[in-house]
Amino acid sequence: MNSKYLWTALAALIFLNGCNQEESSTLSTAVEPPKTDVELLNEQKWDDNRVYVTKDNYILMKEANGTIPGIMKPCFVVNSAKEWPREDLSNTDSYDLPRVDFRWNNGDFVSSSASEKAIYESYDKVWSIKTDGTDLRLVTDDFSGDVRIMRRSPNNRYLAYSYASRTSGGTDKVVFDVQTQKSTLLGTDLGHSQFLWAEDSSYLYFEDRAKYWKYEITTGKTTQMDDDFHFSEVGVIYGGKRYVVSDYGIVVFNESNNKRLYSIGLSTAEEDKLAAKNISLSYDRKYFLKSRSISPNGKYAWGESAQYRYFINLESKEVKNEKIVRSEVGDYQYFEQLGLNANYVRDGAGGVIFLKLNEDKTVPKDKWMNWPQVCSGHSATLSWLYNGFANNGAFIKEGK
Repeated sequence: MNSKYLWTALAALIFLNGCNQEESSTLSTAVEPPKTDVELLNEQKWDDNRVYVTKDNYILMKEANGTIPGIMKPCFVVNSAKEWPREDLSNTDSYDLPRVDFRWNNGDFVSSSASEKAIYESYDKVWSIKTDGTDLRLVTDDFSGDVRIMRRSPNNRYLAYSYASRTSGGTDKVVFDVQTQKSTLLGTDLGHSQFLWAEDSSYLYFEDRAKYWKYEITTGKTTQMDDDFHFSEVGVIYGGKRYVVSDYGIVVFNESNNKRLYSIGLSTAEEDKLAAKNISLSYDRKYFLKSRSISPNGKYAWGESAQYRYFINLESKEVKNEKIVRSEVGDYQYFEQLGLNANYVRDGAGGVIFLKLNEDKTVPKDKWMNWPQVCSGHSATLSWLYNGFANNGAFIKEGK
């Protein structure tokens, strides 16, 4: 080959290789995406060491009070609820511990002339969280009113709740499907609200217009129950039995035929005989249970009257009680959320008290913790335990 042409070809090849290297180098340095608003916010140094979840919402880590120092718990600041992650049944990580539903109006009080967003943030919404205080989720904001009661189905999919509706003027009773995000109105009146789920989540009992009703999930059929049918706002159906924690004790029914199996009273037979004629104020102050809870398997129940606290083993029918001393922590205090086999209890929603009970199911005075769960809004209440069999009922992962 003519040497003139050879040198020309080699020069062209070197030039092309150089161009390709420059182009490759230019491409490799140009693909880095711009940082998100959240990333930019988290790069800043904040005095409170906040960590942003979205551009308007963040988490503060606070040391829990109690006997074990150095335990940090999240406190949630939600200024834009619609940006917050919703509960997702397909996310298995959310269900490795028992969870708690609660109501929370995450915004401040506002006037009627405030912006639409400010009014929305001030309204009640239903939230859920793990019992260890992590994984806050928005369950539903598909209503406008003050929540009265909420109960989750055993399969976690359905939430039954009632609220004082701002539109109907009554108390709306609703079933919300977490999977489809659809709500079904069951009834609306000015009366009391109660819900009780079937063990397999296939049906729901509810109260409406002073009557008891059964709602079937798959068919949508609603049937009025007989007058001799009973349940209460605190109860559970488990192992074919319907456990009813009533105003003055516990009654257990066979769920299949509504046969009354046994009852456990809190008062003496003589007191009951007198109360049958006239319930006195002293009887009410001693026995009327204004606060109550039950374990997920119906084995244990708890209640608090104006003067006493009661802890009941529904298998042995043993009733333990203590007189309330306001200046002292009781053996059976803070039992609002009663865990499986009464090994753990949890109390509160805005601020949480957390206890692993002693072997005899009493409060350990030397081992407790509490922490603020929410750091925005003006109230969080009505906690109710669900997914209670997860992690063998333990409210935390031991050793973590």
